Amino acid sequence: MKHISIISRKHKFKQIITDNIIFRVLRLIFFPKNLVHKILEYKSKKKNKIEKINWTDRAKLYGKYSVLDRRTPTNEFNYVTKEQKKILFNNLKKYTSGMEKNILDFGCGTGRFSAELLKISKKARVTAVDKEKRLIKMANKNKKIDFVHLSSLSKIKKKFDIIFIINVLGGIQDKDLKKITFFLKKKLNKNGILILNENINNNFDSKKLFKFWVDRSEKYYKDLFKQINLKKIDQYKYLDNFNVIFIGKKT
Repeated sequence: MKHISIISRKHKFKQIITDNIIFRVLRLIFFPKNLVHKILEYKSKKKNKIEKINWTDRAKLYGKYSVLDRRTPTNEFNYVTKEQKKILFNNLKKYTSGMEKNILDFGCGTGRFSAELLKISKKARVTAVDKEKRLIKMANKNKKIDFVHLSSLSKIKKKFDIIFIINVLGGIQDKDLKKITFFLKKKLNKNGILILNENINNNFDSKKLFKFWVDRSEKYYKDLFKQINLKKIDQYKYLDNFNVIFIGKKT
């Protein structure tokens, strides 16, 4: 299996220390606020309550780095993005014709992959959308990329030859996810391609809700996009996250 590994020795050492159970217990003792937070977190889990990520606060605190797992050192942001690009686009290019015109980068963040999507076709134009306005403002402007603050799905007017979704759906609750995926399926042209990359846990229990982010099963996503006939085409590991890449075509 492919791996994207954190290469900073300093960070690896820090992670070993912070993951140590003794260190974690001491931190709770000396920082009572952390203990209170843990108790509230436990109660939240017992109620099977899923909490949304506050992207506004996260974007304020971490800027463009907010779109990656926070265990990623900031100086390795570009390295991780580059490695992801290699894996994602080497796969996507096998399924494209070079004639694609309209491409949707759904949940684009600051546009880490938006410019790369333009390379798929000389005629390509990208619509890059995200619900966090601050992240959209941080994006590098490009004449062939329309960056849109997605305050409502109705802002997406056109249909697309490619819909590109990378580590977005895991942060969305089931009730909203079904509405969003139904909308996206309608926005994909006939013979259009959907590429999806998500953290996967094949032991996922649909009755159990996790905090902030859900690692769902491969079957869950295949069923969600049943009409597009999603197929698993690749996989890789990043930190302790098991990522699967799916591709489907609308017939």
